[in-house]
Amino acid sequence: MPEYSAKSVAALMRRDVVTVGPGESVLEADRLMRLGRIRHLPVVENGLLVGVLSHRDVVEVSIAKLEEVAPEERIEHLRRTPIERLLRDHRPRTVEAECSLREAALTMLRLKIGCLPVVKPGPEGLQLIGILTESDLLRAAYVPDFAEASD
Repeated sequence: MPEYSAKSVAALMRRDVVTVGPGESVLEADRLMRLGRIRHLPVVENGLLVGVLSHRDVVEVSIAKLEEVAPEERIEHLRRTPIERLLRDHRPRTVEAECSLREAALTMLRLKIGCLPVVKPGPEGLQLIGILTESDLLRAAYVPDFAEASD
């Protein structure tokens, strides 16, 4: 098997990233995740990364409402809830494209996270240029010819 740990994140990151804005609804994010079969949505505002919404975040807000109300009301709640309400108080952990895959993998393992947005720092903030997921790392290490869906 090829030695990937010394390569940079740029070698594996996905450049065509589905994103959402912080004002979009959780219902729309859920729809995008299901349609795209993805588990992480970078949240971007004015071209800058402001957070990451995970499938787990969507499930948690859905389950919380599920216990309280009928299914129709739950859907309406998700439609009215903006993504920004689910974002954590701090900026998401990120990497730059030059970071080694080994360091990126160690970061993901230490923090128990499933993805790292790949950013380019700028004067206004962090510009999203890609994403690296645990699936990308597994695919590269064990089944580099696997071409099916992402994340």
